Amino acid sequence: MKLLTVAIPCYNSESYMEHCINTLLTGGEEVEIIIVDDGSAKDRTGEIADRYAREYPTICRAIHQENGGHGECHGHILQGGGQ
Repeated sequence: MKLLTVAIPCYNSESYMEHCINTLLTGGEEVEIIIVDDGSAKDRTGEIADRYAREYPTICRAIHQENGGHGECHGHILQGGGQ
């Protein structure tokens, strides 16, 4: 069981999301990082999320959804959509 789960809502966030994720990765296997691509279309946000999920499969998960805003990202996770 993970000690801490962090959901990161991302919308066209390629310019700063890697810094955020890399900072959280210092927690190692005790951390679960759920990267929610909230319908990004203008940049590589979804591609970056998928790359982290591939490179850190025991820590990172990528979820892709239609744009619904910050609240819907967290609601999606709380309703079990991240599993």
